[in-house]
Amino acid sequence: MKKKEILFLWDGENFNPNGDMLRDNAPRIDDETGIAEVTDVRIKRTIRDEIMKKDESTIFIKEYKRDENILDCKSAIREVINVKQEKIEIEKEILSKFIDIRAFGGVLPISDKDEMKKEGIKTAGIQFIGPIQFRMSRSLHRVAVEHIKGTGAFASGSDKANKTFREEDFLNYAMFATYGIVDNHSAKITNLSEDDVKVILGALWSGTKNLITRTKMGQMPRFMLVITYKNDTFAGDLNNCVAINSSKEDIEIRSINDFTIDFSRLKAKLTRYAQEIEKIEYMSDFDFEQNNRSQFDSNWIKIGF
Repeated sequence: MKKKEILFLWDGENFNPNGDMLRDNAPRIDDETGIAEVTDVRIKRTIRDEIMKKDESTIFIKEYKRDENILDCKSAIREVINVKQEKIEIEKEILSKFIDIRAFGGVLPISDKDEMKKEGIKTAGIQFIGPIQFRMSRSLHRVAVEHIKGTGAFASGSDKANKTFREEDFLNYAMFATYGIVDNHSAKITNLSEDDVKVILGALWSGTKNLITRTKMGQMPRFMLVITYKNDTFAGDLNNCVAINSSKEDIEIRSINDFTIDFSRLKAKLTRYAQEIEKIEYMSDFDFEQNNRSQFDSNWIKIGF
């Protein structure tokens, strides 16, 4: 496994990519800058959900139920592995079964001291540092938020004459940059393979497009750059090396056709690290490539997942 960096650009119209529970599930916004934000947890959930469509058994972090009751993590682990093995055997079994643990790591409680004595369990828990990590995703421009009010189909109670009301906030439009890294050293510990990385990145691409809930439908993967390095040196901070060029004010932007992406700083930075780079691969959707193809570097290799 070689060290890699990932730059993923994606957008959406009239959507809420990541609600903030502390703000009545409104989109996450940096109050100082007006920049929209999406957590790494949301990005990883998109990947997990997409992989689960093909094989749910390969994902550990998901909802487990028994008799309609949602299980805690300790109980969930006991549903899928033998927890009375030696710690090293538990680690091997978890890593062999679950691609999300190989990729993202996790802290997995298994037992407390009383259970260890009574049930002969030999470890309290295990922890893995995930080789694939993502930063908080941020929009490349200030965003406009629209507050919407509407009525529901039903009354709030059996004896009510009026229908319920709903209120929600949406982003009119946002183009996001997501930065990620694949650490070669952690990958050795979790046995993350090159094939695993392809599955993860493919799920990020297709999973973004396949989000079909009412608030997230319409998100589009636009561009992904994957840089593979020869050794431990890497450029870093790639998400801050791209910018938007538009004749419109930030909050007036409403579609991918309202701007182009300036890759000049990114290309300059990668040129500085050229001797350390093994290859640079990219994937682009049709509309993004039509608008920005002249900005692509001739050394970038086009791929598909």
